[in-house]
Amino acid sequence: MRRARVYIATAALAVLVAIGFRACSTPSTGTSTDTGPVTSAAIGEVARPGPTSSRHGVPVGWSHDESGALAAAVSAVRLTGEIARAGFITRTDMIETLASARYGPTLAADSAAQLGEMSGELGAAGVTVQSVTFAELPLTARVVHTDSASAEVEVWTVSVITVADVTAPRQVWRTVTVELLWEAADWRVDGWTTRPGPTPALAVSAPVASAVEVLDVLSWPSVGGG
Repeated sequence: MRRARVYIATAALAVLVAIGFRACSTPSTGTSTDTGPVTSAAIGEVARPGPTSSRHGVPVGWSHDESGALAAAVSAVRLTGEIARAGFITRTDMIETLASARYGPTLAADSAAQLGEMSGELGAAGVTVQSVTFAELPLTARVVHTDSASAEVEVWTVSVITVADVTAPRQVWRTVTVELLWEAADWRVDGWTTRPGPTPALAVSAPVASAVEVLDVLSWPSVGGG
């Protein structure tokens, strides 16, 4: 029984990491030009022009410049968990607000398929989707290129996944590449790909937190403009 429980948690983690945008890696059909050296910063130090408002829970109204593109990409990555937890109608509204007109339908369809797969896997194991808590936390980000019409931003994140009453919380590190398009007077997600890591090792003596401890910390207010 213990082995089954560990497998369930691992399977849930693997599916959840795919939720949001990972499989929706359709490249942007727009063109962009590298305009100079990469700009990078720690999330807490990034100048974050915008958002000016929020629609369907999605921050909108980013400045039409490099720092606005950086902030928009970080905000989109931070929303991954909320989009995964949202109901179908709310999730569709969030994606339509977040993504470009050409990329939004693909993102919505693939996200729905991934969530359906996750729900089936967990349901077969007697675990409800509601018992899973997922948060993706951006740590650092850099602008790879930007121009007046498009931008590319890399965001390094750690995701924390907890399945209530099943096993210890898990962590997943990855780098998300966000393609952005300037559309409807705002930066919109126009492509999304990821690669694993870089993943730091835990200290040998580091204690593993319980689900209760992690859930308590995840309930704290977000920092860094989230």
